[in-house]
Amino acid sequence: MRLFKVTACIPSPEKVRTQRELQNTFFTKWVPYDSWFAEQQRIQKQGGRIIKVELCTGSRQVNVGN
Repeated sequence: MRLFKVTACIPSPEKVRTQRELQNTFFTKWVPYDSWFAEQQRIQKQGGRIIKVELCTGSRQVNVGN
Protein backbone atom coordinates (compact mmCIF):
# COMPACT_ATOMS: atom_id res chain seq x y z
CA MET A 1 0.00 0.00 0.00
CA ARG A 2 1.29 3.42 -0.94
CA LEU A 3 1.04 6.20 1.63
CA PHE A 4 1.70 9.90 1.22
CA LYS A 5 2.99 12.02 4.06
CA VAL A 6 1.18 15.35 3.66
CA THR A 7 2.13 18.52 5.48
CA ALA A 8 -0.54 21.22 5.26
CA CYS A 9 -1.63 24.47 6.84
CA ILE A 10 -5.27 25.42 7.43
CA PRO A 11 -6.72 28.52 9.08
CA SER A 12 -7.78 28.02 12.66
CA PRO A 13 -11.55 27.40 12.93
CA GLU A 14 -11.95 29.50 16.06
CA LYS A 15 -12.77 33.17 15.70
CA VAL A 16 -10.02 35.59 16.62
CA ARG A 17 -11.05 38.84 18.32
CA THR A 18 -8.75 41.00 16.26
CA GLN A 19 -8.88 40.16 12.60
CA ARG A 20 -5.35 41.45 12.12
CA GLU A 21 -3.70 38.31 13.42
CA LEU A 22 -4.26 35.10 11.51
CA GLN A 23 -3.83 31.83 13.33
CA ASN A 24 -2.96 28.80 11.24
CA THR A 25 -2.82 25.14 12.15
CA PHE A 26 0.02 23.09 10.66
CA PHE A 27 -0.33 19.32 10.59
CA THR A 28 1.29 16.26 9.09
CA LYS A 29 -0.86 13.32 8.08
CA TRP A 30 -0.38 9.97 6.35
CA VAL A 31 -2.89 9.58 3.53
CA PRO A 32 -3.48 6.39 1.48
CA TYR A 33 -2.95 6.70 -2.26
CA ASP A 34 -6.62 5.90 -2.98
CA SER A 35 -8.00 8.76 -0.86
CA TRP A 36 -5.40 11.36 -1.80
CA PHE A 37 -7.68 13.37 -4.11
CA ALA A 38 -10.48 13.61 -1.50
CA GLU A 39 -8.00 14.73 1.17
CA GLN A 40 -6.58 17.36 -1.17
CA GLN A 41 -10.08 18.71 -1.86
CA ARG A 42 -10.90 18.78 1.87
CA ILE A 43 -7.81 20.83 2.71
CA GLN A 44 -8.45 23.31 -0.09
CA LYS A 45 -12.15 23.72 0.78
CA GLN A 46 -11.16 24.73 4.30
CA GLY A 47 -8.98 27.46 2.82
CA GLY A 48 -5.80 25.57 3.54
CA ARG A 49 -2.58 25.14 1.67
CA ILE A 50 -0.59 21.96 1.03
CA ILE A 51 3.03 22.60 1.87
CA LYS A 52 4.79 19.30 1.22
CA VAL A 53 3.89 15.83 -0.07
CA GLU A 54 6.26 12.86 0.27
CA LEU A 55 5.89 9.21 -0.67
CA CYS A 56 6.33 7.30 2.60
CA THR A 57 5.69 3.67 1.78
CA GLY A 58 5.69 1.96 -1.57
CA SER A 59 7.90 2.45 -4.59
CA ARG A 60 7.97 5.21 -7.16
CA GLN A 61 6.80 4.51 -10.70
CA VAL A 62 5.48 1.03 -9.93
CA ASN A 63 2.16 -0.16 -11.31
CA VAL A 64 0.27 -1.56 -8.34
CA GLY A 65 -2.43 -3.11 -10.54
CA ASN A 66 -5.54 -1.68 -8.90
